[in-house]
Amino acid sequence: MEKDTNLIEIYRGNSVNSEIIKDILNDNGIIASLKNQLMGSIAPFYVAAGGIDPVGVEIFARDREKSFALIEAFNKSIPE
Repeated sequence: MEKDTNLIEIYRGNSVNSEIIKDILNDNGIIASLKNQLMGSIAPFYVAAGGIDPVGVEIFARDREKSFALIEAFNKSIPE
């Protein structure tokens, strides 16, 4: 079982969506940070296969369930 203070990657996407997700989580009291933000923007193929979804959002494991709900709401708001 993961400790509550372990960092986990909760989302992976392009730099814009990852930044939005991070802001949504932070606005809802969840500490979130971006992983590979710079390299994901200038050389995404270095941090992700084919350069697809290069930027990750990391949170503490204790915030997993609340984060999933917020990310699901965000994903539903994006037009297809």
